[in-house]
Amino acid sequence: MNSHLPLLFLIVLSACAEGPVRRSYSESLPPPGAPAKSEALKKAQSYYSTGEYGNSLTALGLIEEEKLLPSEKTEYWNLKGLIRLADKNYPNAVLDFKKAVSVNTVPDYDGYYQYNLATAWFEMGRKDDAKKTLDGIKLETMSGPEQKKVLILREKLARGTPTKALPRAPEPSAPLETYAGAANADRIGLLLPLSGKYENFGKKVQRSIELAIQTSTDPRAKTLEIRVADAGETPESNLEALKHLIEVDQVIGVIGPVLSKPIDSMKAKFEFYQTAVLSLAQTQGASSPHLFSCSVSVKDQVAGIVDFAMSKKNLKRFAVLAPDNRAGTEMAHAFWDEVTDRKGEIRGFELYDPDLTDFREPTDKILGLHYTETRAKELQELADKRKEMNITKKTMKTIQYFNLPPITDFDAIFIADEARTVGQIIPTFAYRDAKNLQFFGISSWNSSQLTQRAGDLVEGAVFPVAFNTMNPPEETKRFFDLYSQAYASNPGELDAVAFDAAAVVVKVMAQNPTTRADFTRILDGMSAVEGATGMIRMTERRCGRKLSLYSVKKGQFEVLHLQD
Repeated sequence: MNSHLPLLFLIVLSACAEGPVRRSYSESLPPPGAPAKSEALKKAQSYYSTGEYGNSLTALGLIEEEKLLPSEKTEYWNLKGLIRLADKNYPNAVLDFKKAVSVNTVPDYDGYYQYNLATAWFEMGRKDDAKKTLDGIKLETMSGPEQKKVLILREKLARGTPTKALPRAPEPSAPLETYAGAANADRIGLLLPLSGKYENFGKKVQRSIELAIQTSTDPRAKTLEIRVADAGETPESNLEALKHLIEVDQVIGVIGPVLSKPIDSMKAKFEFYQTAVLSLAQTQGASSPHLFSCSVSVKDQVAGIVDFAMSKKNLKRFAVLAPDNRAGTEMAHAFWDEVTDRKGEIRGFELYDPDLTDFREPTDKILGLHYTETRAKELQELADKRKEMNITKKTMKTIQYFNLPPITDFDAIFIADEARTVGQIIPTFAYRDAKNLQFFGISSWNSSQLTQRAGDLVEGAVFPVAFNTMNPPEETKRFFDLYSQAYASNPGELDAVAFDAAAVVVKVMAQNPTTRADFTRILDGMSAVEGATGMIRMTERRCGRKLSLYSVKKGQFEVLHLQD
């Protein structure tokens, strides 16, 4: 084992008790034969050693990375990661540590950088990624104290890290209790919000489900009995409604809930009742063998977008913006994973407050305009230019001599938010003089609010669509006509998804399940169901769909024909 360690290892405190590893700069020695470090890198390391993270970042900003030696590039990225970690900017710490691992040229040092990467994953809450990274470490290349750090983090991941404010959960003393009540093999339950602020959503879902059953050509549909329970808008009211459907109405399976919020608190009841629940909620959260999803899946959306971007457009580098809530982070992380699985690169990743109305700060972070201390050299050059030209006032004509230019070291930006909000975000990029950018989005971009708010700045944006009414498959045409004739109005995506869920359930019931376990088993293996959005296949307990892609052209949406 090499006794000479790289220069960025020990002593930074973080929420992970052991912290990332680096050496004390005042005591470290370079590896045998290593060239002297650049003075700027030495200065940055010195600032970091004394806790002056802002000054350290500024010093790094003065470094031209392409002029660094290979060994210095590794230290450069690792130090950036350590600063991000100290600032609790975990997504960008991950990016920096991944870069350090990828450019490292000394295999004996891999474990140290991998440990730092695992720490950042751990702090970010991505424990599977932390474990995967730790599993790749060769302990024999590390010193005894650093091996101990790796083993401690592995132990934390294995047993989970209990919150200090909470008592340790007791060990289970008995097998999980399950419900043994009777099930009526003809009854399906609908768990829908029929009162409160989500009442309209619940009623729309109910009439689409009823339409699917009433117009089904399957003889089994005529014998089905529907029982509806008002789930309200709280976790408690959803639990009460679920209990009534199963214990009183004795349904064999359930369509619902519609809202994401109650799902986590309902997980234990799904297990207790051993009943399949086909959710229409946007996000699922809790994992359960009895929880299925028929909403437009996150996986299908990001797979369609990333395949188009990387395979059709040959784009490789992306920035990501998303609200810091369950839906936003789930979509953003799925996009990140899809890009990296395809050997692409995430160059920027920012989460913002879901209640934010001014998006200058997250936009500036993506464009390299927020942490101006990292661009001190450019700021000084602008100041020198103003002095040389005797410019004293910022005007439209002189603004270029005051403002730093944006850094767009990415090919496209993915924004995981709804159309109304994105319509505010995109103009912020233009305001920061970052124009002609390629934007990618999610299915909720399919709204006139996108173009009304962003105007021609959203030209060329691309997003996935499950309910394609512009160039619809035959299944969508049939549903559109059925719905329009029945309700004298045009259906939307929620109506189509609810129709899909009912079509899937009718197909399950056609196989005549007699128990709730039968219903769950058949649902899990369901494939080739004709729904309002096209053909559906149950994949990993979700309704898998082939999505279309829309693009913005001259203020209008158009279908992308990917075969062209």
